[in-house]
Amino acid sequence: MSHKLVWLPSAEFDLEAIYDLIASDSPKAAYDFVENIRHRCEAFADFPFMGRSHDGRMYQFTFDRRVRVNYAVTDTEVQLSQFRYLGQQ
Repeated sequence: MSHKLVWLPSAEFDLEAIYDLIASDSPKAAYDFVENIRHRCEAFADFPFMGRSHDGRMYQFTFDRRVRVNYAVTDTEVQLSQFRYLGQQ
């Protein structure tokens, strides 16, 4: 069963911040980077439990050791709530 992928406003805000940070060096690289993240998140609709669980409802997954996403899984949805760009640290 495929889940509906829901992008919460906080997740959209985080992706915009990641874009802005990278775009200061290269707008094209920033666009490609963020689009790649969006595309890869589509897998959560079919495989919602591939991340590390915190409490059986909240999950965390890291892409390429550079971007961490936090999300919740319900019976019908995967709610993307936060992105953290680890390149900032």
